[in-house]
Amino acid sequence: MKLFLANLFFFFSLMPFISPYPLATDVQPVSILFGSLLLFWRFLEKSISLDYLSFCFIMIAFFSLFYSGFDPQNNFEPRYRFSLLFAFITFLTTFYYFKFFSPFALKAAIYLNFFGIIWHFFSPETFQPFAENIVRTIKDSAGGRGASGFAAEPSFNSITALAQLVISYYFWKNNKISSSSLFILISLCLLIILLTGSGTGYLLTFLLFGIYFLYQISFKRLLSIVILLPIISIIFLNSSYSDSRGGQVIKVLFTNPSIILLDGSVSERMLAIEIGYRSLQLNPFGNGGGSYEKAANQVNDKFNLVNKYENQGITGGRANRYLKDTVSSFSRYSIELGLVFFCFIAYLIYYCTRLKLYSFISVPLALILILVSFSIIFPPIYLLLVSSFYQKKEL
Repeated sequence: MKLFLANLFFFFSLMPFISPYPLATDVQPVSILFGSLLLFWRFLEKSISLDYLSFCFIMIAFFSLFYSGFDPQNNFEPRYRFSLLFAFITFLTTFYYFKFFSPFALKAAIYLNFFGIIWHFFSPETFQPFAENIVRTIKDSAGGRGASGFAAEPSFNSITALAQLVISYYFWKNNKISSSSLFILISLCLLIILLTGSGTGYLLTFLLFGIYFLYQISFKRLLSIVILLPIISIIFLNSSYSDSRGGQVIKVLFTNPSIILLDGSVSERMLAIEIGYRSLQLNPFGNGGGSYEKAANQVNDKFNLVNKYENQGITGGRANRYLKDTVSSFSRYSIELGLVFFCFIAYLIYYCTRLKLYSFISVPLALILILVSFSIIFPPIYLLLVSSFYQKKEL
């Protein structure tokens, strides 16, 4: 029974946007519920022990819950105050049960994800009424947007597929799946990313494959890249996929990397990071929970960030959204908790990293997800970090 619950937790961590009863939030709490059950089971068995990192994690979670800074007018927003506590549950469950996660659950998640993308891509009018029963919302794929499948946004699913791809690579490295299975799973994940048309997904895929090839480059491989890259580039630039949103970003990279910030989604994410960074400069001790909007406006008043990024590519008005709310966990908790959060994240990354190829792939991706796009409770973050930790011990 425990093994079954562990793999349900694993499956819903790999598919974090689906739920039998979707709530009004992007990341659904299904994996957190299973994680809580598993931790409670261990508690009854008196088998819960915390190492130094886990102790720091739960301490910062409670600190986030109660710290209101120096401003009594800060709002108590439960979904943000409890997020680090839920993140701790996700991390600790992943840490305890990672060795029990099965290839079957991994394959089931990837096949389901691929099925959803294909259905949405070819028949959005039939897919959307069904998918909205298990996903919070499904956005229209018109206007240059790709298919989102079982996620609220195409970019969300592209990141999910990329995390699934990396975890598949870990399973292969640990002899849990065959080379033929790895090839199939990676192919499906790449097709998912391609069909989302997501600029973020394309860029991060390009980055991770770049890391992979650079890590094990030799003269023969370098020569092959020099020969093949122009051919692949020409084929891609002359294909229909180059006209998608993600394709436009890749074309920018090929033709003029210096203007990459002209892509609105990229510049929005850079704005989110800079708001958090500038807030650390102004108030390194943090402003307390519920202080994001007020502190972000103070940062903008001093550094004029909205005008800066609207000039670089964000369409008028979109930058102002980041003065009210943010998708960046780094930005939110840097503002609310200050250097305490920054130091904790630095320690978490250090703890899970080793100078090996897999860590160079999984840890940067997890860090990017914290920096730019997702809630701190996003389960793939902890799958990537914990898998790196176990790779550190085993490979």
